[in-house]
Amino acid sequence: MVRLVTLRVSSLSSGAVTRIAKREVLRWRSARCTRDILLGSVPGERVAPQHTFQESRGVVMGAHGNAQERMVSLYPAPGPLLEAIIEMSDDAIFTCDPQGRITSWGATAERLFGRQVEDVHEGPLEVLFPRHLARDVRAVVVTALAGDRIRHYESEIVRPDGMPLPVSLSMRPFSGHDDVPVGLVVIARDVTEQRVAQATLAEVDARTMEGEALAHIGSWLWDVRTGVVQWSAEFHRIHAVDPLDFDGTFESYLELIHHEDRDRMRKAMTESVDSGRQFNAEYRVIRPDQEVHFVQVRAQPTFGSTGKAVGLRGIGQDITDHVGSRVRTDQQDS
Repeated sequence: MVRLVTLRVSSLSSGAVTRIAKREVLRWRSARCTRDILLGSVPGERVAPQHTFQESRGVVMGAHGNAQERMVSLYPAPGPLLEAIIEMSDDAIFTCDPQGRITSWGATAERLFGRQVEDVHEGPLEVLFPRHLARDVRAVVVTALAGDRIRHYESEIVRPDGMPLPVSLSMRPFSGHDDVPVGLVVIARDVTEQRVAQATLAEVDARTMEGEALAHIGSWLWDVRTGVVQWSAEFHRIHAVDPLDFDGTFESYLELIHHEDRDRMRKAMTESVDSGRQFNAEYRVIRPDQEVHFVQVRAQPTFGSTGKAVGLRGIGQDITDHVGSRVRTDQQDS
């Protein structure tokens, strides 16, 4: 299959036509290099005739009378399937030689890094990164060329406009027939949205913890399918339990409840899940200092994809002072 690129040259200078033709040649070479690697061969084992760029310029032909159009016939296109996979990938896929020079560069790499193929072809990989990170990136490349597979190494690139962009890099070496690494396949993923989501989640968690501490109300979650129980920091404080000392299971939760209230709480929580109705109860806990505290918990069932309740999600509050006031009031009334 031959790729034909139609150029409208009525308003283009010969230099512009030359640059466009050269870009197409480099793109084809990059795509073919990547395809050969994915097919398991070393670039250069199966190569098209080694036309020079000057020869490729020579196939620019005048056509259609007034030369308003010219057809530039380049090299045979790479395999349609692999080309489509690479072009449609959200990740940038490119390759480097053992010296860390970029040997292939596709459309996804152009979109992510903001650099055209002629800007990076056979250039050092480090140029894509800030100077203070270049040495670390080079060390990762050396590690990958030694035979290790690098997965999700987080770094930062700099686009031509100076905008930094967080990326996750995965690298895998590929070898020739003698099993000696002859290059790297590099996959770069834009993790901007992930970083923003993580930062947002961290901020939400911080605000939640602050709000719970001020209100002295903790949150908790019980997953019936796994038996896992999750407590917020404030809920740990309410029970006077260090998070490292809590096993995070339903049974370990019940063990912290006063033995006279334990069976009642087990039954009430289980019935709430079975019925799919909200749960509201009080129980006592004996803290390490042997003080008895009263805790009030409320929860709503959580439902799975089948519509069946699979656990409880709720809040809890230390109501010891409130219970003490209530007892004193009852004593005064009596």
